[in-house]
Amino acid sequence: MSFLNFEDLNAYQPRVAQMLLNSFKKARLSHAYIFEGPRGTKKLDAAFLFAKRILCSNPTLDQNPCGKCHNCQRIDKDVHPNVFLIKPEGEYIKKDQIKQMIGELAKTAVEEGPRVYILDEAQRLRSEAANALLKTLEEPGLDIYAIMITDSFDALLKTIVSRAQVMHFSPIDKALIRAHLIEKKVPECLAVVIPEYTNNYEEAIKISESEEMMAIFKLIPELYGMAYEPDKSMILRFREIRDSIFVDTEKTDFFLTLMILYQKDLLNCKLRHNTQIVWTPDIEQIEKLAKGVSQQTIEENLEKMLTLKTRLKFNIIDSLAFDNLLMNLERGFNHAI
Repeated sequence: MSFLNFEDLNAYQPRVAQMLLNSFKKARLSHAYIFEGPRGTKKLDAAFLFAKRILCSNPTLDQNPCGKCHNCQRIDKDVHPNVFLIKPEGEYIKKDQIKQMIGELAKTAVEEGPRVYILDEAQRLRSEAANALLKTLEEPGLDIYAIMITDSFDALLKTIVSRAQVMHFSPIDKALIRAHLIEKKVPECLAVVIPEYTNNYEEAIKISESEEMMAIFKLIPELYGMAYEPDKSMILRFREIRDSIFVDTEKTDFFLTLMILYQKDLLNCKLRHNTQIVWTPDIEQIEKLAKGVSQQTIEENLEKMLTLKTRLKFNIIDSLAFDNLLMNLERGFNHAI
């Protein structure tokens, strides 16, 4: 689903919104664009907004698509014959896909009006496909526009980059992601935690809807809550469910990130920086835990967590290191009793 107008895009990508809007106001459109930036930064949505505006039958005075005409409605439903979306088939965008697209563009259009083709994940163009695309970029034809979307700008051929206007998409502000999650009725604490883990908008939504991720989210305060219960063990509880956490690096990283956030909350509580605490529903437990542990112990265990997170970047999952971490946490709290 594309944005309704440039004001919507401006909330997420103000610089891009202003550049595109000025291009329409001054009638100075490029025949080819590269939308580059991290995943989840609304690049594809912006591409469809561009297509909708350029094909809209009744654009507004402030250069927005009307959203009501037949063209706008068909683009919203992904059925407009003049808008082509090309995605990788398997790992790559292949030469045959580009040749088929070129063949369609060479034909007389099914209906009048500009034609827009969007290449999603353009960095996945095979070399043969990229070379085939070059000729179209060099001789685009009348009223034909290309938008190439990528999160790996350096992987694009320099000859392709030189023939397009590049627009840089910035990571989305955490506050925007948090507000949208709350709007979707995600619990406030979770809506605060998720943007600390990722500023990828689509990934944030996916996490909020994942039962597996929610189970990990609920596990963190449960583990810390065992600290002062002599008949329960953090490490034994973790061993019961660690297979579901170690199933892939994404879930392991999510678990460790949440542990780090909770540990930081202990430190913030210790330093009386209560406004920076994330797990506000657990404030009583956090205050109790922080009171009984030294600042040095909290910082030492936090450092161990950060070291483990660094090792995850190299796909190193050391179950023994996690056991030792939880053992150190439990020992520190037990000594405080």
